[in-house]
Amino acid sequence: MTPVSFDYPISVAILYYGGEAEDLKDAENAARGLAEALEERGHMVRLMQVTKKNWRKAVRLPGQVVFNFVEDETWELYTKVGLRLEALGRAQMGHDMRCFKYITKKARVKRKMRRWGIATADFRIFNRRSKISQVRGLEYPLMVKPSGQHAGIGISQDSVVIDQDELKERVKFLFKHFPGEVIAEEFIEGREIHVTVIGNGRKAVVLPYCEIFFGGEFADNWDVYTYEAKWDEKSWEYWGARAHAPAKMDRKLNRRIERLTLAAYRVFGCRDVARMDMRVDTRGRAYIVDINMNPSLNYYDTQDATVKSVEAQGWTYGEFIETLVAITYKRVYGRLQDRVRERQFLLAAPQI
Repeated sequence: MTPVSFDYPISVAILYYGGEAEDLKDAENAARGLAEALEERGHMVRLMQVTKKNWRKAVRLPGQVVFNFVEDETWELYTKVGLRLEALGRAQMGHDMRCFKYITKKARVKRKMRRWGIATADFRIFNRRSKISQVRGLEYPLMVKPSGQHAGIGISQDSVVIDQDELKERVKFLFKHFPGEVIAEEFIEGREIHVTVIGNGRKAVVLPYCEIFFGGEFADNWDVYTYEAKWDEKSWEYWGARAHAPAKMDRKLNRRIERLTLAAYRVFGCRDVARMDMRVDTRGRAYIVDINMNPSLNYYDTQDATVKSVEAQGWTYGEFIETLVAITYKRVYGRLQDRVRERQFLLAAPQI
């Protein structure tokens, strides 16, 4: 696949949510990197930080394509922004709001993968009324994580449990600190592979796979891509977990992963871009452990799995982002002229 570009400049609106948490800083940095990349390629970019006070104004910010990075802690703003963008007929890059339920509740992702025969680790779902007893049919160790979080929130070295007592302790801890259900799934010992998919329908394609290598102190700990490993540059986990692309594997495994990720992409109705987090066991069996429909696209994060895959594809970051904009633009507008559309947005929102 070659990158897609425009023969003329278009306008893009980028909405983001700021905060002090490391994952929120990542979204803010990603928004800044997106803006810079698109401006360098000659496009008009409007960047706006969204708050509870200005979100109604933000959704009318002119732009033929909109990036929604308003990933607030409770998803309240993100939901309001996404739904209003859809109501206004805006071209929102990425998933539609019908898929939002899979972002906020990973238990729904697991259940749907089971129904559709998408390979995933065997699991159990606990709610606050569940009796945390021996989990029949599952083999320890288990990975225990909150259903309603993203970006690795709630995942640490303590997330892997080896017996029923540790399982009870971890589930109770998560119920105390996070709302919603808790997932306990078999921990797949093996390789961690992240697969970025771009496109729509039959034209969806996978980028070169990115592998997370666990070195250093991980030799005496669980090979888990924790919140600290993703975001905390002061932790040993961050420096021990390194992203590399392309991941080396034989043709058979490569093809198996490609079929699995494309199947999941279509089953879940993903659009434009998504990233599948996978584990491959020692026998070469691949399992999807998470589906990220709004993946990080942070140019400034040297360990961003999607950016690593883009580099392995031989594209620049600017080419990749312009390709995402083009994919979204084509999905929504077809051949609608840019100047006409831009004028319509300005007339609709003269106060901005």
